[in-house]
Amino acid sequence: MVDYQLAHPLYLDVQMMVSFLAYLEGGVYLTSEETLQREKSRDNKVGGSGKMKLPSLGALLGLEASLNAENGGHTGETAETRVARHHTAASLFNGLYGFLREDGAIKVLESREELGNVTPGEFVKLSGRYTGNPLEEMLAMTSQIMAYMEEMSQGVEGTRSQRSANRRSGNPQTRELADQQEPHPLEEVIDQFRQFDQSIEMRILRKMKEELESSPIHDVVLETSAGVKAVLTVASEYYDSAVAEKLNSGDFVVLGKVTRVLREGESINLSRRTVMGKMGEDAESFASTMTSVPGFELQSSDPVVRHPAVQILPMAIFV
Repeated sequence: MVDYQLAHPLYLDVQMMVSFLAYLEGGVYLTSEETLQREKSRDNKVGGSGKMKLPSLGALLGLEASLNAENGGHTGETAETRVARHHTAASLFNGLYGFLREDGAIKVLESREELGNVTPGEFVKLSGRYTGNPLEEMLAMTSQIMAYMEEMSQGVEGTRSQRSANRRSGNPQTRELADQQEPHPLEEVIDQFRQFDQSIEMRILRKMKEELESSPIHDVVLETSAGVKAVLTVASEYYDSAVAEKLNSGDFVVLGKVTRVLREGESINLSRRTVMGKMGEDAESFASTMTSVPGFELQSSDPVVRHPAVQILPMAIFV
């Protein structure tokens, strides 16, 4: 039976992992080299000595062979192979994860009751559904909808301009047809869009989106089947749009250090990386109500994570 587990990290804080490995192992070797030798002999009528290279594929693999011959009809061959082994970030993580697991250094967090036994600084493992950051998703969706509305507005504006030009035409028939022409079915929605696009609310939303995207830390959420939420403070250096897409709505495992355990009545505002998030309760109500893009209904998600919850500085999010 297989006695090992292979983990594939989608998010990996390489700096944290390497520092732990360096402490435990007295340093980290990213490359090791191994030399293999094989010897054989055969009769040969031709004397002399020489050296040969393996084909180009062998050169790519770092292989080299040498051929030495002695006079007298007996040839001795010595084949020497040099193999370089390179560790990847994922292979180093699997090694560290296996060591921590076997040494009992990881506390598994599965239920609400276990929150009371967790203290900041402990290594914990948590499994659950990745839900991301609802505030970031709402802002991204709003931005996409506004881009669509901008394209639609260009068509409406073109129809308006043509109708206005027809009304100024020197041809009475053309002017009459312009007066009889029905307005574009989306004109009212586009007018609302224009007003919303220039509103103070939309400007604040854009600013919040910029602040969240430029922050060195992102707050994302993973929820266990028992209802425990974990706010993961991921580093932007290792967390990008590709990682977010891979994690979207899947079930994953988190390994990291606990930095905060929420008590009854405590909460974490996912907009705290923005100026609005530092306004406290006013920001909570603001973020939950500013989702009315003209012509669209957005589902508002609460940007506040409440007890029972834990905050984790993750080393890895993996499957």
